[in-house]
Amino acid sequence: MPETMTFGEVTVDFSGYAARDREGKIDLTPREIDLLRLFVEHKGLVLTRNQILDELWGDDNPIIDRTVDTYVKNLRKKLRLDCLVTVKGIGYKFEVGR
Repeated sequence: MPETMTFGEVTVDFSGYAARDREGKIDLTPREIDLLRLFVEHKGLVLTRNQILDELWGDDNPIIDRTVDTYVKNLRKKLRLDCLVTVKGIGYKFEVGR
């Protein structure tokens, strides 16, 4: 996976944990960057909330699965991404070309 990717008008530097658009820097948390990277690495595949929790928070963390919903909502809002698709009752997937 490339260390830098562009999504519409937003460029994300995964190694530098940074994002920019035409207006400047976009504040993303390291966890939001890691979540976006996870989606990109698994493009086209449905990831359940539990899979995402296990990947990003680990098995032993008492985080609830709705935490994932909040992070996805934040990514969509901050990066204006329509490629993060909700798969009702299951989880999310990253669809290229949306």
